[in-house]
Amino acid sequence: MMLAKRVLITGAAGGLGHALAGSLAASGYHLVVTDRPGTLETASFPAGTEFIDADLCNAEDIGRLATRLGDQEKPIDLLINNAGIGIPGSVTDVSADLLARHVMINLTAPMQLSQAAAQAMTKRRDGQIFSIVSLAGIFPLKDSAAYTASKFGLRGFMAALSLELAPYGVRVGGLYPSAIDTDMLRAEMAHPDGSPLNFAGSAEPLSTAATAEAVMQALTRGTLETQLPRSEGLMAGLVMSFPTLLRPVFSYLERQGNKKKKTYLASLDGGKAN
Repeated sequence: MMLAKRVLITGAAGGLGHALAGSLAASGYHLVVTDRPGTLETASFPAGTEFIDADLCNAEDIGRLATRLGDQEKPIDLLINNAGIGIPGSVTDVSADLLARHVMINLTAPMQLSQAAAQAMTKRRDGQIFSIVSLAGIFPLKDSAAYTASKFGLRGFMAALSLELAPYGVRVGGLYPSAIDTDMLRAEMAHPDGSPLNFAGSAEPLSTAATAEAVMQALTRGTLETQLPRSEGLMAGLVMSFPTLLRPVFSYLERQGNKKKKTYLASLDGGKAN
């Protein structure tokens, strides 16, 4: 009898993480879920789910997750780096601690966990590592410089990792979504510096269900990068190929996105205008 494969998902208590857990469990995966202490209890998971409370800014917690990823008796076949932080604010205003938290949660932790997973998977010559990145890993967001930097870094790390692990049969990939309708987006939009580019080009934010389905398809295909929507990813890549276009294109997208941002905020406020 073939044993079910195991997936470790970070940020599993959040909107997208929970949706991914449901989709992966439905496809036959045994779940190993992790999130900040006290958060996993608020979400429902299938019977038999393995829970690991962990703060991705805590070195000891990262070490415990790395140890779990290296367990060859109960191997993790798929690592999904889903946890993330995005708190807007000008570089001149945010604290040094907040800058560091963005890098730790969005970049350093995924790197360290991917390293632990890679060390175990290369020995088995099988496995998959997948990260939820962001279109901000391709196109910068004003007033979210730390978030942008962490996502640009994660994109580069995943690309290099794919080259290293390909000879061992370990697949590496990432999803680059536009705005996803989660608590994180709502908190960002409630902030005065919340980026209107979350709404530029998209009629409305992506649902967690649709995003989870896109991840499932990307996992099956095994592609390195999947932009969602693809049209926005192509546009972002094109603009960044010609840096002189960045400021005028950003200004245009900012004006476009501000209109849809107001509509989104009004919908959260019961339809009342902001």
